[in-house]
Amino acid sequence: MSILQKYILREWFWTSLAVSIVLVIVLVGAYLGDMLNDIADGRMPAGLLGTQLLLHMPQTLENILPLAGFVAVMWGLGRFYRDQEMAVMRSSGFGWRQLFRPLLSLVGPMAALLLVLGLWAAPMAARVAEEQLEQALRSAAVWGLQAGKFHVLRHGQLVIYAEAIEEEGTSLRNIFIKQRENGREQVWVAQKGSYWMDAETGDRYLILEQGKVTELAPGQLDLRVLSFVRNDLRLPEPEFRKRKNTGLDSKSSSDLLSEGNAEAVAELQWRLSPAITVLVLGLLAIPLAHSEPREGRGVRIVLGSLVYLLYGNLVYLCRSWVADGFLPTYIGIWWVHAFFLVFSFVWVQRQGRFPVKLAVK
Repeated sequence: MSILQKYILREWFWTSLAVSIVLVIVLVGAYLGDMLNDIADGRMPAGLLGTQLLLHMPQTLENILPLAGFVAVMWGLGRFYRDQEMAVMRSSGFGWRQLFRPLLSLVGPMAALLLVLGLWAAPMAARVAEEQLEQALRSAAVWGLQAGKFHVLRHGQLVIYAEAIEEEGTSLRNIFIKQRENGREQVWVAQKGSYWMDAETGDRYLILEQGKVTELAPGQLDLRVLSFVRNDLRLPEPEFRKRKNTGLDSKSSSDLLSEGNAEAVAELQWRLSPAITVLVLGLLAIPLAHSEPREGRGVRIVLGSLVYLLYGNLVYLCRSWVADGFLPTYIGIWWVHAFFLVFSFVWVQRQGRFPVKLAVK
């Protein structure tokens, strides 16, 4: 590459790196907030917070890298226009086609990384995350129950206390449970119990032995006390299993390819989309960043944001259409990428024919 091309690539690289770091911090903060809510509501063990956050990184990078490349190219070229550097470059014979080499040097490795993330790393991370959650919910100790500590779940609707938990994490002693449901309160007290999870349904149970349950309605004289030798108490169903769509995000790409149905094809096209998107958006950023001398970058940034939102929403909408059978799989998401790619090429070539305008001071 020439000196100017290296200079442009260096400007884009450091900008994309800075944008990526900022976006990672923002998305990780959002994921962290959701996970803390899941922990508070009993949907996720507290001990898996760090691991689950780390396993979200491939999905996070899939979301931010196309946007980081797009912003880097737009922001870098915008600065060149603002400082009159682009006008000097073009007046010295630096054509539009010479921007393609530093552009491919920037977005090419991003596209390769996104292919690896989408086709292999992200599905594997999602599968490991699900397995860890399911395995953790089979153990009271890993799930978050600690001996001698009150655990408030479901925004105070469920309180669990165990005086002691055996080393294997499934046997408990001196258990206290209080739960509210349908305007009534139940207080369970048992000398010992065991924690287990139904492998088929995924339901969690506490087997309480040698205890009693007190049921009452607050503010009323309706009180019932029952003693029992054994009672199986079903714990609230973890809502993370309800949030899963059809489990496609954790299936390997080879399994999706062998299935061949509309949902599997839509998922495969979705996984390939970030790698294509980063290339298309990088090319589209070149004409979007064009500005006249002394023209502010605010309008271009707003226009770029609108184009990015339109592109992303169309891809997401077509994914749903393909999965639901409204759109043929051979058309799928490809038409969105093809449209924006052709539109970008036409715009770049038309803009490349404009005369060079130098600022006169």
